[in-house]
Amino acid sequence: MSRNNGRDYLYLVWKDYKSRQRYIIGELSRNGKYEFKYLEDGLNKAIENGFEPLIAFTNTNEVYNNYEMFPAFSSRLPDKRRRDIKEILSKYNLEKYDAFDLLKNGGGKLPTDSLEFIDPIFLEDSNIIREFYIAGVGHYDFCDNKKNEKNISIEKNEELKLIKDSDNNHDKYSIKIEVKSSYTLGYIPAFFSKAVFDALDDKRNMKCVVINKECNNLCEECIKVRLIIE
Repeated sequence: MSRNNGRDYLYLVWKDYKSRQRYIIGELSRNGKYEFKYLEDGLNKAIENGFEPLIAFTNTNEVYNNYEMFPAFSSRLPDKRRRDIKEILSKYNLEKYDAFDLLKNGGGKLPTDSLEFIDPIFLEDSNIIREFYIAGVGHYDFCDNKKNEKNISIEKNEELKLIKDSDNNHDKYSIKIEVKSSYTLGYIPAFFSKAVFDALDDKRNMKCVVINKECNNLCEECIKVRLIIE
């Protein structure tokens, strides 16, 4: 879990349904009590693309505090009274019910909106490991056999390359993910891109490997990778 100055942190990310672009709109942290605040840069960009502040947090300039998990977020989690709660906790390697840890591991996603909690990358942490789906795969037609003219294929445990995308107008920290033949599969998700960009600048040892591949019609969440930053 990401920690900074003694606090645990999660990012709240909103995805634009139309462009599929993700924006870091808020930050949830914990140290004795819970704190939530919006992050101005990502929030403003999200609002420009149709996002509306959450009903429970209408004042975008306020720092909200509570000794219990905010109901607006705990309602996104499985009820601790469920008969199968032990199985759910086991799925996330949790020994006890902890709302913050469940948000970190499960993302708190609902079918009714496009919000998700993300465990951020702080390069000050040690043993950084994150698993995620490559962003933007659909733009490169990898899963479309008719358009994949070079017949590029990837295998489980295959190591991929991370390359700065200096020509990207949407994200100045954009990082391309390529196979060894330099064919672009997609990108590091926007909520991790700056940290990976800085890690490349710092010449940190990094490894990005394929852990799962399931091509589908949408080809949005079809290539899952594990990123290790030493």
